[in-house]
Amino acid sequence: MNGDAPRLSWSSCCPVSATRNGAARWCADRVALCLALLFALAAGVAGGQEGRAYFELNTGFRTGDFGTPTRSDLLYLAPTFGYAAPRYDYSVTVPYLTLTSRTASGSTTQSGIGDTVARGGLELIAGTNWSLYGALSVKLPTADETRGLGTGETDVGAFATFSRDFDSVRLSLLGGTIQTGDPPGYTLPDLWLYGIGLASWAGATRLYGSIEGRTASVPGAPNPLEVYVGAMHPLSTRQWLTGTAFAGLNDSGPRYGASVGFVHWF
Repeated sequence: MNGDAPRLSWSSCCPVSATRNGAARWCADRVALCLALLFALAAGVAGGQEGRAYFELNTGFRTGDFGTPTRSDLLYLAPTFGYAAPRYDYSVTVPYLTLTSRTASGSTTQSGIGDTVARGGLELIAGTNWSLYGALSVKLPTADETRGLGTGETDVGAFATFSRDFDSVRLSLLGGTIQTGDPPGYTLPDLWLYGIGLASWAGATRLYGSIEGRTASVPGAPNPLEVYVGAMHPLSTRQWLTGTAFAGLNDSGPRYGASVGFVHWF
């Protein structure tokens, strides 16, 4: 890995937000995108050892029943303010969510601020063409749990990404855990996350794909498994466009979803 590049990973920039049925746990939408950040955002600070601040605006949707009798459609707008240096990075994300829940008897829609996510990451060790990156993430209960936009509890995540470069292709192995807070009257299981991803350049555009899974948030449901593809393209040395699409491989997670984003380096 380039010594001038910040060590960003899916685990370091994965916001955590959840409702009791798992519908608003939109962390997974960020996984494949952050694989590309291992490279593409690095271009924003390449050429020097000093870090730089950045602003990212990401919007997207996901839909599915998440292993429950209720179909949920989630729309989100997620501004992120962060700082990336060659060996560490940190950020804060405050999303705005619109969640529509559909059952046999009708549908309801709720909108509002989601849970705030603060996270930071550090390169733990690196070789000539490989690195191990660790990160911590804290979800703060700023969403209104009475409207189904959060649990009203704090979640804490710990993550690791091992990356290995093979010429122009990067292989990443992903792992992590989220310790979930339990709202009154409910017991939410802690989650384990895992995956494998590839990223490569096509001209100036960064292409990436991954297969990612996690343990089920609904007791008795199969573990959700999803496949992601996406790209990041520079508009300039300070600005990037991003796009990601994904599909669920079983009925326990989202059926499909997509997101687009804009990144600006200061």
